[in-house]
Amino acid sequence: CFCNPGACQWFLGLSNNDIRKQFESGHICSDYNDLIDGLPTGAVRLSFGFMTRKKDVDKVISMIEECYLKAPADRLQRLNVAKLPKALKHIPERLKPKLKEICIYPVKSCGAFKITDSWPLTSTGLLYDRGWMIVDSSGMAFTQKHQSRLCLIRPIINRHKGTMELTFTGMKSVDVSLEMASEEINVINSSVCRSKVCDDVVSGYDCGDKVANWL
Repeated sequence: CFCNPGACQWFLGLSNNDIRKQFESGHICSDYNDLIDGLPTGAVRLSFGFMTRKKDVDKVISMIEECYLKAPADRLQRLNVAKLPKALKHIPERLKPKLKEICIYPVKSCGAFKITDSWPLTSTGLLYDRGWMIVDSSGMAFTQKHQSRLCLIRPIINRHKGTMELTFTGMKSVDVSLEMASEEINVINSSVCRSKVCDDVVSGYDCGDKVANWL
């Protein structure tokens, strides 16, 4: 469920006792036990990335329309709302999907930045999404698989100031420039580094010692 048991538990409104009962009943990741004692065990997650194409999105939308939106009135008639478990009482109100919020992840494997107003869209997606990553001395990217505390680094994009502020509990924040100044061109040319992300070789610019020491 989302590859994140804690998020799944919160989203479905399950108690710790519910989770234990499901585990004791034999529920494991990727099994076909959708309900145990009338309570849901998971949800469906869709992941979109750089390789996602319009036809992929169209296919998902077609499935949603066919399975969930084609006849919402008919689906409501089939549901006996009075007999729904407490954890599923919200289903009738959620027959129509709603966009709750949009987040970007400026730094790979770090925390999210919530978009609260209009945001530029580029040829590779939302502006500044996955624009930075943290690497070790050999150029290999850090991920939460090995450095779980990366999720506690919260980036704050300030487009008006042209900076990204990195925050971490108990530490003074540090700013990273969103755009390289013209006088930094020579430094950029001498600071190109290479790394690998999911077996793909990528090139990037070193953001300097200040943020490196902070990290």
